[in-house]
Amino acid sequence: MYTGWLRRFKVDRTINPTEQCEPLKRERTGASNERHCVIRLNSTYMDVIDRRYRLRGMVATTVVTLVSTALALFGVWMLVTWLPTVYEGRAVDWFMVGVLVIGFVGQFALMYRLVIGRDFFTYKYYPIRFNRRTRMVHAYTDAGPSGVISVPWDQAYFHLGHGQGETFLRDVRCHVMDGDMVRHTFAVGHYFDDADKVREIWEFIRRYMDEGPAHVVDAPSSRHVHLSVADTWKNCYLTVVISLGEALLPYRTVLMPLLGPLVICRWLVLKSSRAPEWPAYVVTESVVDVADPHQWPEPEYVGQFYAGRGA
Repeated sequence: MYTGWLRRFKVDRTINPTEQCEPLKRERTGASNERHCVIRLNSTYMDVIDRRYRLRGMVATTVVTLVSTALALFGVWMLVTWLPTVYEGRAVDWFMVGVLVIGFVGQFALMYRLVIGRDFFTYKYYPIRFNRRTRMVHAYTDAGPSGVISVPWDQAYFHLGHGQGETFLRDVRCHVMDGDMVRHTFAVGHYFDDADKVREIWEFIRRYMDEGPAHVVDAPSSRHVHLSVADTWKNCYLTVVISLGEALLPYRTVLMPLLGPLVICRWLVLKSSRAPEWPAYVVTESVVDVADPHQWPEPEYVGQFYAGRGA
């Protein structure tokens, strides 16, 4: 689940046999569906969300944040109530105070390094840009504008990615190769436990790059962006509710005591983070025509156009 984020991709290695045996094909093979991964689409470029976006501020971060806060408050309470009873000459008590302080600080530092520091005060999202005119793929990274990975579309190696811990999870994954060596890796779009859904996302991307924006979907009514990355309360709430899945969706009101902290934490994470800014060379090559007939409308909130159709 946390592959490519809390569990970093392994690079500077040789490509393994599984990756070699599961390339994503470059010809039309099946259905096309962006699966709420696209955040911007026009005749010049298409921006797709990163794999980690759906997890930002969710269960892992919320639990760690709550535990860290509880430990900090407990530590303060212990020091405030116990410290006045400690007086000079009782070395054991001072030793215990030191142990408590070091323990709480160390615990918080570990949690911050493993989870909190990788979610708060980072970037709101990490887009992957597919530019049709230049035939380039650009992937945003933790290093910001100076760390953008750029690779020609025809040289990028796309394959069916597997989760590092949960191997049943699949995603569209790209390697930037140097011979047989993997130099960079990034995942494109959401992950699923259904390989066919991932292949539909890939087919959408492939059609856009190889056939053009007019051919990415068959139904004209589907030519809308459905994912909004605006850091609003409404988007955070909708993202948390959607993550329940169809089985639990009817119980969302009953589950609000559990969902509420997730909504708040996701909102805090996104508000504390900054919007990604592409480097100048990417911006220069991404100019959109004023009268572009293939510029898809973008929603103010997640699923707005579905609601507009009464779906």
